[in-house]
This record gives sequence, C-alpha cells and structure tokens, in this order.
Amino acid sequence: MALIEVRGLTKTFDVKGPDQVEALVDVDLDIEVGEIFGVIGLSGAGKSTFIRCLNRLEVPTSGTVVVDGRDLSDLGREELRGFRRNMGMIFQSFNLLSSRTVAGNVAFSLEVAGKSKTEIKKRVSELLEMVGLVDKANAYPAQLSGGQKQRVGIARALANSPKILLSDEATSSLDPQTTSSILALIEDLKNRLGLTVILITHEMKVITEICDRVAVMESGHVVELGPVLEVFSNPKHPTTKNFVDAVHSSYERFVDPDFKVKGKLVRILFMGDITTEPLVYNLIKRFNVEPNILQANLDVIKKNQTTGTLIMDLGGDQADVDKALAYMGSLNLAFEVLK
Repeated sequence: MALIEVRGLTKTFDVKGPDQVEALVDVDLDIEVGEIFGVIGLSGAGKSTFIRCLNRLEVPTSGTVVVDGRDLSDLGREELRGFRRNMGMIFQSFNLLSSRTVAGNVAFSLEVAGKSKTEIKKRVSELLEMVGLVDKANAYPAQLSGGQKQRVGIARALANSPKILLSDEATSSLDPQTTSSILALIEDLKNRLGLTVILITHEMKVITEICDRVAVMESGHVVELGPVLEVFSNPKHPTTKNFVDAVHSSYERFVDPDFKVKGKLVRILFMGDITTEPLVYNLIKRFNVEPNILQANLDVIKKNQTTGTLIMDLGGDQADVDKALAYMGSLNLAFEVLK
C-alpha cells in the first residue's frame, strides 16, 4: 500500500538572468507503508530538493505529492504545520542548538507543539532511552561525538511521534563504524515504531545496508527504480553502474587492459542460494572447460540477501564453452559475454 504517491513532480529554480535550473523533472514513484526507501545520486542530482518537496519545504513547480491520501497542494498553512508533525527529519549537519542540552534539544519541538512540562519530560526520557543517550541528557552538543549528535537528531525528529522519517545525508559526515550503528538504529526504530523511512544518500553501501527499494537520480530524473537486490545485482543505467562499481572494483579497473583473453570473457551475476553453489567446480567437471577467475565479489544486502559478481576467462574447446554457457543460462543467475 502506497503511503506516498509522487506524480509528475517537477521543480524549477530561477537563477541569475533568464536561465532556469531544473532540479526535478517529471518524477513518478510510490513509497510503501513501512519500507525504507533509498534515494541515491551525486551532488546536484535533485535528492535534497525531492525530500524537501515531500514535506513541502519546497513548493513544486508542477506535479503532485499525495501523503496518506492527502494532496499536499490542498493544505492551508495551519493544516501544513500540523501535517509536518507527521514527518520527522534528520540532517547531515545535525542542526542542534549549541546553547541547549541534549534533553533541551529533544524537547524543543515538543515545546513548539505546546506540550505540557510533564508530557515533555516523559517523552524526552522515552526518546533518550530509545537512542541510547540517557546518560547524556545534561550534556551539550560540543561535548558529544558525531554519532551521539546524530542520535540526538534522531530523537528530536521522533519527538512528535511521526509516521514518516526523512533522512537527508544523515551519515555522510560519519566514519564507517558509526554509520553502521546509526543505520542499525534507524532500522530498529523503523521496526519498533512502524515508521516509513525515506533515506537520501550518495553512498551505495548505505543503500545496501538497510533499504528495501531504491531510486537512482541524475540531473533531476529518476533513472532507475526497484528493489535494492535487483538494482544492485543487475544495474541498467550508467549512473547506477558507477555507484555499484564504487562498492567493488569493476572489471575495467581490475584487469590489465593488455590482458589477452584465451576463451570468452564472461561476467556472471548471481543471487540467493546459487551463491553457495560450487559453480566453477561444476563447469570444470561437467564440461571440461578451463575457467580463469579474474575478479570475484560477494555482497550482502540487508544482512540476509546475498549477491555476487564473477568475471572469468572461460577457455577450452568452443563447443564445450558453449555448453557451459547454456548450463549457466539454466541457473538462477544472469551473465554476459564481454569479449
């Protein structure tokens, strides 16, 4: 069931002179209830503009955003203010108030919402317990690590019990270990609180760690969209391929350009149970071919889905090589002959 429906979303910015910049161009996508939906792209791809159109911090030039059955363009100022309480947001730069303690930062949006002191105290205590910062309640942002600051940001975003959590490059300034801990926290909170999460990033490893589906953006367009395992295992668009190559070395960067192929150069993409099968052994035993492995990668998507890439020079008698390729075609994998 779609919680967010985006149709024909376009955002154009006027710049100096007669020129215009198209930050979003005719974006169509749905975001399902309870999923972690990733949006990946390079700087300037339109990711942040997209997320700001979802909470109406940016007004689209054209197109519609419908959230939980309500077209945001139909909301008045007061209705919009109430609607935004259902969307918490965490930021790359934390955006914490330096003059307030951890507890004070988390309490801020509750104070703006007009909650009583008793309600605020109780809710802040619950939130700090959720994010593991009970012992930092009276500390100030300057006394915290980057990961702790982001945990405060997450607690603050959840203060008004939103249905939707927006994350705009929330881990890009963190080291890999801290990034993993923050992503694990977001996933845990999503499951515990029944959240729907929209996660903006420029790192494919962030997408593969916790996202269910992903939209790849370039120059304001969604150029690829689908389940993370499918998109990561078999990227179609050059931009997506570049993101996947950043996770593991591509053939072109790994193999000497002067390498002489003896048979057929084959790239194999596989996922699921087939990743544990002795494919190379079976090829040798069944078809008397001579596979020379040039590159192999094994990746785990969301901790329980396995995908892999294998590039090899498949040598031997031409008839045997063709039989081996036909055999691979009968399995749960995709392959292409590069040379």
